[in-house]
Amino acid sequence: MKEGLDPFGPQAHHLLGMAQQHLSAINEDLLCAFYRGLFRHAGPKDVIALLAPEQFAETQARPLAQLRHALDPDLDRAAHEREAAHIGHIYGFLDVKTSWLVDSYALYLERVLQNLGPWIGAPEDRARMRSVVTMRLMSSLSAQVRGRELLARAEQDAISQISGLLQGALTLNDLIRQALNTLTDLPGMVTGVFARPDSRGDLQHEIVAGKNTERHIASLVNAHIVPSIRDDDARGRGPAGRAWRSNEVQQIVSIGSDPTLAIWREHARQLGYASVTVIPLADGTGCPYALLTLYHGWPGYFAAPQRANLLKQVRAGLEAVIAHEATPRRVLSYSTRSAYREALGRGDLVMLYQPVVDLRTGALVKVEALARLNGHDGTYVSPADFLPAFGGHELRQLFALGLRRTLLDLRDLRAAGLTTSAAVNLPTQAFADMEYLRIAREIFQEFPTEPERITLELLETGEIDAKQACAQLLPLWKALGVKLAQDDLGSGYSSLVRMEQLGVDDVKIDHGLVRTAAQSPHKALHFIYNLTHLAHDVGIRVTVEGLESEGLIEAAGVLGADFGQGYAIARPMTWRDLVRWRRPRLAIDPHRPRTALGAYATMIMRDTLIGLAGPRTEFWKAILGEASGLGHYLRTQNLDNTALGHAHARLQRCAHGGPDTALYREAHRALEQLLRDHIREQGSDPAPIEKPSVNANSKVPELIVSEAPGAP
Repeated sequence: MKEGLDPFGPQAHHLLGMAQQHLSAINEDLLCAFYRGLFRHAGPKDVIALLAPEQFAETQARPLAQLRHALDPDLDRAAHEREAAHIGHIYGFLDVKTSWLVDSYALYLERVLQNLGPWIGAPEDRARMRSVVTMRLMSSLSAQVRGRELLARAEQDAISQISGLLQGALTLNDLIRQALNTLTDLPGMVTGVFARPDSRGDLQHEIVAGKNTERHIASLVNAHIVPSIRDDDARGRGPAGRAWRSNEVQQIVSIGSDPTLAIWREHARQLGYASVTVIPLADGTGCPYALLTLYHGWPGYFAAPQRANLLKQVRAGLEAVIAHEATPRRVLSYSTRSAYREALGRGDLVMLYQPVVDLRTGALVKVEALARLNGHDGTYVSPADFLPAFGGHELRQLFALGLRRTLLDLRDLRAAGLTTSAAVNLPTQAFADMEYLRIAREIFQEFPTEPERITLELLETGEIDAKQACAQLLPLWKALGVKLAQDDLGSGYSSLVRMEQLGVDDVKIDHGLVRTAAQSPHKALHFIYNLTHLAHDVGIRVTVEGLESEGLIEAAGVLGADFGQGYAIARPMTWRDLVRWRRPRLAIDPHRPRTALGAYATMIMRDTLIGLAGPRTEFWKAILGEASGLGHYLRTQNLDNTALGHAHARLQRCAHGGPDTALYREAHRALEQLLRDHIREQGSDPAPIEKPSVNANSKVPELIVSEAPGAP
C-alpha cells in the first residue's frame, strides 16, 4: 500500500472508475459464497435455518449490499463507516464472531485481487489499485468489528446501569420503567413490557417502553390477542404463558417460524419484531409475580450465549427488589395507569378527612387527610387503586398537592368555626429524597402559621435507616415545626425503639390487625394492650385505627389507647361535611362494659393486675374481691343463666383458692374460650363497604369511595 493514499480520495475515485470493468466481474456467486462462508458456523447457522424465505432474503440483503458497494468509486467515507458499523450490529445480533469476519474478509479480498489481475495499466497504478481495494475492504471490516464491539459494550453498559438502578432508592414502578428504557435503548431492541395477569389470566401490560408502545398495545387489544397465562387458551400457549407456568425464561429465535406464535405473527410483522424473550419474575416465595418481555428486530438475538448473562442479571436484580414488596400490588392496565397519572397531573385531587377522637371524651383531636382522585361526578378513586400506577415523580406530586390542599381546607374550616389539625401521609422515600423536604419548605412558606397543625405520618412498611434519619434529615423535618407519627405499626418493641429514635409523637396501630377482633379477639385485643403500654413506656401516644364497631371502640378505650379512628366513629368526608359533623358521645367505663369485646378487654386488664400482684396475697385478694366488668356485662345482658354465665360463676368460686391453683387456671381457660365463642357468635360486623362501580362516562376509571374501613 502506498503511503498517503486515501482510499476515499480523488485518486482512489479515479482508479476505481478506471477499473470498473474488471470490478464488475466480481459476480453474485462470489458475494453469496462470502455470505455462506460467514454463516457456516453453529449458532448463526441455526438461526438462518429457521428463517422464512423472505426473512432470509432480508437478513442477507443489507450486508451483501454494503459489501457490493464497498468498491463504488463515489462511496463517501462517513456514510460507508456508518453503514458498515450497522452491519457490525447485525453480525452481533446473529452472534457472528470477529474471527469469522476476519477469515471471510481475507478470503474475499484474495478473490477480488485475483479478479484485478488482468487489469491493464501502468505498474504503479496497478499497485495503487490493489492498495485502494485492500484499504476499502479493511475499512469495511474495521467498522463492522467496531460496530460489533459497540453492541457488546452497550450490553455491558446496560448491565452496569441496571445494577446501579438496583442500588438506588427507586420505587418499583420507577425501577421497572428505567430498566426497560435501558434495555430498549440497546441497538435493534424494539419494545419492552412488564406485565402481570388479571383475574381472568390475561396479561395486563402495566409498563411499556421502546418504539411502537401505543401501537403494540392497541394492536393486541384490537385483535383480541392479548397473551394469557392459561394453558386452556391458545393465547396462553405462547412464550408468555409457558414462562409463567414453568418459571423459566422462554426464547423465540424467530417469530416467523415458531408455530406457537402463529396468532401474533402478523402483529409482529407490522411492528418489526423478529425475536422475543420472556423472563418470569418471582416474588419472595418463589411464586410467579410478573413477566418481563423483550422484543428485538432481528432473529436469534436472545439466543446468543453472551446475552444469557444480561438476562440473568436483569432477572436476579428485579426479583430481589420484588421480594421486598411489602404488599401485593393491584394489577392495572397500561391505559388505566396512564389515566391515573394524567388525572394527577391535571390536579384532579380531593382530600377527604376522617376524624380522630379522644377515647376518653370523644373530643375531636385531629383529622387524617386522605387523598382521592376526583371524578367530578361525586365519585372518587382511592389510593389502593391509583398508587400502584405511581412512580417517584407522581408520589412527590401527590405529596405536594395533598399537603397544599389540606392546608387550604384547614384554613376554610377555621373560617367556618372549626379549628383542628390534620395528619398527612409522608412516603418513607422522603428520608432518602431531599425533594420532599424542599416541597414542604416551599409550601409552608405560603402558610407560615400552619406547620404546627400538621402531623406527617410515615408508613411502617418503608425502610428507614433510623441513625441516618436522626443524624441528617430528621432535624431538618423537625425544624419545619411539624409533628411526626408512625402509621400502621405492625410489629412490637423493636419498632417502638426505632420510633423513639426517630422522635415520633404518635403511633397508629394497623387497622388490619384490629379488624380481626370479631374472629380472633384474643390476638387483636392483646396486641392493642401490649403495644399501647409499650408505646406509653417510651412516651409515645397511641391511635387505634379500624374501629368499626362500638365493641372495638370500647375495648380500645378500656385497654388504654389514647385516640381512635374508624367507621364506627366517622367515615371520611369533605371539609364542608366535617363542619356539620358531630362528635360521638363516649362513656367508656372499665367497670361497666356494654359490649362483649369491652367485657373481654376488662378481663385482660384484670388478669394483668393479678399477674402484677404475684404471690402477694393481699393484692390479688383485693383485685378478685372487686366486681368484675365481665360480671356486669353478663348481668346486664341476661347471660347469667347461660354456659358463659355458669363458667364465670365457677371462676369466681375457684378464685378463693388463689390464681395459681390448677382449678382457677382451668376455670379461667374455659371461661375465656366461651367468651371468645360468644364474641364470634355475636359478631362485630364492620360498617358496610360499598361495592366498586364504574362510571363509563368519566375520563378516569373510578370507584365510589370504598376503601377498607380505616384504610389510609
